Amino acid sequence: MKTMVTLLKREYWENRSSFLYTPLAIGGFYLALILITLFNTEHLFEVHTSGLVNVNVFGINVGDLNFLTDLATKTFSHLDISIRQQIWDKAFFGYSFTFTLVMVIISAIYLLGSLYDDRKDRSILFWKSLPVSDLTTVTSKIVAVLFVIPAIYVAITTISFLIMMIIASVITLFAGGNVWQSIWYPAPIIAPIQLYISYVIHSLWAAPFLAWLLLVSSWTKRKPILIAFIPIGVISFMEAYYNRTSYFIATVKERVVGWVVPIDTSTARHLGDGELLISQELVYGRAHTLLSLPNFWYGLVLAGLMVAAAVYIRRYKDES
Repeated sequence: MKTMVTLLKREYWENRSSFLYTPLAIGGFYLALILITLFNTEHLFEVHTSGLVNVNVFGINVGDLNFLTDLATKTFSHLDISIRQQIWDKAFFGYSFTFTLVMVIISAIYLLGSLYDDRKDRSILFWKSLPVSDLTTVTSKIVAVLFVIPAIYVAITTISFLIMMIIASVITLFAGGNVWQSIWYPAPIIAPIQLYISYVIHSLWAAPFLAWLLLVSSWTKRKPILIAFIPIGVISFMEAYYNRTSYFIATVKERVVGWVVPIDTSTARHLGDGELLISQELVYGRAHTLLSLPNFWYGLVLAGLMVAAAVYIRRYKDES
């Protein structure tokens, strides 16, 4: 266990620009955008005799969305608590989508280079000289993608969203709204936990694709991104040409897209329970339903075989 923690720390320090600085940059961008809007947009708040507040952001009346306008008045605080909680959940999960998309891209790039870079710069010779098994080393790469990277992205997403809620509290306070009833009482407290759990389950759903990227990284000598996707394209072309079907590429797309949103793109329904995905929070609230699918567990078995192949190649591949 101590060895695994050490290896995960190594992965973090070697990749902290993508693990840490990238989500920080996203959160900083959103916060900067809000502050620029607050301090540089003329007539941000126009209070009328009716008591309503029109919020203009870059010429767009956000009040038309019935969110910020109502947030800063008594209207929002008088809504049923369940409705207020749903609104804040929608806001949090909607805000997290950019982080999710970037996290998936970063994780894929990381896996493609995780074992390839060790061989490219010959540092594999140093790591092999240490009393650490190849199984532990390879497993640490998968653990980083399944658990560590999602934890960092969820933490930064939550902290930056919390800062936005503080800013919203100040706006609401000056506009005469009820800060406690409008913002903090219905705050999305459980949402970050749901987000993290869904990240893990979605990553496990995409495990065959993740393991394939790791396998490619373990043996290719050049251009891992091309080597990873050319076979997929060739197999898809051959199937379409000879069988006039597209089962293979549809399965790959289902796993890759499911890493972000587990959705049947033809019906817009959740892959787990078939629920129509009409809002972002349904995506994360229904992640657990994927566990009931046999294909979920078949995918984990296939992923395990590819990880085992990556361990074998790393152990016996001659790098001298």
